[in-house]
Amino acid sequence: MRSLSKKIISAVMSAVMLLCVLSPFASAVQAEKEKYYPSIVIPGVFQCDIHLYDDDGNEMLRSDGTPYERPFFLDTTEDIIMNGLEEALIPVSRLLITQQDKEEKAAEAIAHVLGETLMEKSRSDNHGNFIYNVKAIEYNTALSNLSEYDRKFALNAIPLNAYVEKAGLDHLYFYSYVSLSSIKKLAEGLYNLIQIAKEETGSDKVNLAPISQGGSIFNALMQLYKDKGRNISEDVHRVVMIVPAADGTAILGDIYHNGIIDDPEALYGYMIPKLLGEEKPTGYLVNLLLRLFPNADLNNILDKATDTLAEDYLEYSTALWALIPSGEYPVLREKFLMDEDDEYIRNETDWYYNAQCSHKDNIKEAIANGVEFFDLVDYNYDLYCICDSWDKINADGVIHTNSTSLGAYTVSSHDTLPETYVQANTYCTDPTHNHIDSFRKVDASAGLLPENTFYFYGQAHESTASNDVVIRLACRILWDESFKDIYSDPGYPQFNFARDSGKMTNLYNEWKDFDTSALDEETKQEFVSALEAANEANLSTYMSTEDFDAAYDRLEAVTQQINGVQNEKNDFKTIILNILTKVLKVACEVMLKLFGGKGISDIILSR
Repeated sequence: MRSLSKKIISAVMSAVMLLCVLSPFASAVQAEKEKYYPSIVIPGVFQCDIHLYDDDGNEMLRSDGTPYERPFFLDTTEDIIMNGLEEALIPVSRLLITQQDKEEKAAEAIAHVLGETLMEKSRSDNHGNFIYNVKAIEYNTALSNLSEYDRKFALNAIPLNAYVEKAGLDHLYFYSYVSLSSIKKLAEGLYNLIQIAKEETGSDKVNLAPISQGGSIFNALMQLYKDKGRNISEDVHRVVMIVPAADGTAILGDIYHNGIIDDPEALYGYMIPKLLGEEKPTGYLVNLLLRLFPNADLNNILDKATDTLAEDYLEYSTALWALIPSGEYPVLREKFLMDEDDEYIRNETDWYYNAQCSHKDNIKEAIANGVEFFDLVDYNYDLYCICDSWDKINADGVIHTNSTSLGAYTVSSHDTLPETYVQANTYCTDPTHNHIDSFRKVDASAGLLPENTFYFYGQAHESTASNDVVIRLACRILWDESFKDIYSDPGYPQFNFARDSGKMTNLYNEWKDFDTSALDEETKQEFVSALEAANEANLSTYMSTEDFDAAYDRLEAVTQQINGVQNEKNDFKTIILNILTKVLKVACEVMLKLFGGKGISDIILSR
């Protein structure tokens, strides 16, 4: 009995000693689990859930009883048509009949209808306040505290699920805002959310992930810290910029300067088909219909529409002004913001211009104070062809690469760096590093963060979230403290490729559990092999666009074969549309070659 008692006492003592030994380890594990910094996503333009309310706070409804939808809060199609007919039918008809737009009545009517249709309900007054009650659904707390709908909305907009798996929903925040708001107010709102995230998580600092327009808000945030006598390093640990509009977008600067591109080759040739789809007949048909207008009047209509949008509907949106490239701002300020009523707006845009011009110095100062910066850039995808420089500078479709890369030296997608070109090493401290991509389109050493900037060749801005490598890399940087630069993981090299992971994932998931027992041996082998290749492509972090697309096409082909789906190219309707497209395209080319930029009446009257 005494022996048993000793054994029990010994066991208890051993357990106590074991707990004492394990307690520090358990604390370390807990500390390891909680080490993640809370991360705040600053999404891009029109990526937030915004609504239109009446004065009583009720959501406004259209004439058919449905809510207005973001981002433009358009009226019903019937109302838009009726408004257009009421305001523009007579002046446009007069123009078509007389082939003269006397006193620019048609141009003014079309510009007004366009502005009223697209931007009326998002207009601001000369103090930057919305005239209508436009509000974003604000998430002033972690995603874990949001409704299921709001959580899904945020994660659908920016699918950072891999970060959530590591750090938890209680460590992820989504800054929700109205894209056409005041840039200074947006910076203040982000500043407040940073304080909330720190308080809720007990963390001393946060990570930030500014995306697209979020890059301009981040510029404003750095300036706001300075205005408060603080440094952003006091609150921020890491910044992962994703295709940031760090120096605006050339599209906006170009259009504000020169209007919509209107040279004959663009206006009657490629512009509209490229925008509407070159494989469809619609764009070519529009090209031919445009010739019903005299060329001079058509150009005037485009210029008038641009100026009306800028002066009457967008002038007081300082967040939009923040997307003007810094090199363009002084001239455009003189053009649009010099009236006496513009003083308040002008002061705010001047404030942001200072922040924009100082953003590199502010980043360098933050780095010197311990903030870690990363930049994810899409490149070599032409700007939308609505401005003069669309094919003359490197871009991602929406923002020029020089802006998103913080100054990297680039050539257009149609050119390559000369063979004699020598790497600039403007910011690279090691001359043995190679920061020129294999396509010789970009010299990353001229960008502010050559060792921390990743590039995705051929990736379009608007489908960045569909490139799972971009998203996985962003998540990795947000949670993995050991990930420091472009050399941290060979699986994520500095130069990578575009891909559409969404369509691959959906196709793979649809077929991954398919029962192959009824297939013949040849089809079965091809299906299994194609499925494996698709999975490997999805799991890869580095694969050319061509190889990725080939894996998708292979799986799609065999699954269509299994389903007995007829090739769309043999579909009668598709054949007819293809023929119509080719006929209209040839007609456009012939008209352009024979008559250049002349309308029908210009041709007849030899003008």
